[in-house]
Amino acid sequence: MGDIHGAAKAMKQVFERAQFDKKHDTLIQIGDVVDGWDETPECVDLLMACNDLIAVRGNHDIWAHDWLKYGIRHHMWERQGGKATIDAYIAEVNKEDSTGDEMERHLPFFDKQVDWYIDEENRLFIHGGWNYHAGFPAGAKTLLTMAGSLARECHWDRDLLMGARSGKHNGFTPLKAFKEIYIGHTATEDSEVENILNLWNVDTGAGWSGKLTMMDINTKEIFQSDCVLDLYDHKGRR
Repeated sequence: MGDIHGAAKAMKQVFERAQFDKKHDTLIQIGDVVDGWDETPECVDLLMACNDLIAVRGNHDIWAHDWLKYGIRHHMWERQGGKATIDAYIAEVNKEDSTGDEMERHLPFFDKQVDWYIDEENRLFIHGGWNYHAGFPAGAKTLLTMAGSLARECHWDRDLLMGARSGKHNGFTPLKAFKEIYIGHTATEDSEVENILNLWNVDTGAGWSGKLTMMDINTKEIFQSDCVLDLYDHKGRR
């Protein structure tokens, strides 16, 4: 599943359209669960309800983690959709039936996200990419030095996608290291999944004006939500 950005309504649609079985099916979510639309807590709950979940960490998830755990508000975060996440959690805590532990209850989810995942078939799942000039995983060096931050290059770097797009991808060595690579982080145009050789970009713009995508990586069947702008009566990050 691609970048969600707080769009729980879109999540429910793709689960239904893919006939996803949360008890028996494996879900690999590629990161950026939070920020943009106003249902981040519900998105996390939906993911936590999946019995076999591999949650890859995105740059927006790091900002949310650092706020939930340390009270840190990174300087760009609120302008990049973080205000919706903050407001959503505060609204959850202020509900009449709130137990007051909504923020603490979700922190383990963010703690347990992984920087990347490589399955038994040598398929790589990573949010952004890596500085392939420095090698993998050596290129995934820490970006931020503040205590406790989880931020790493692999959550931000776009070198892999830009290199593959450059027109030189027929001999693009980084792609040859894995059977397939799945990324998010960079929204595609027209809500279409981007495929370059064995590289798949499944961020189809759910954080902006596009759709949320779920893909069966074995059959390559694609399931999408409606345009997220049509599911909400406000603008989100747009």
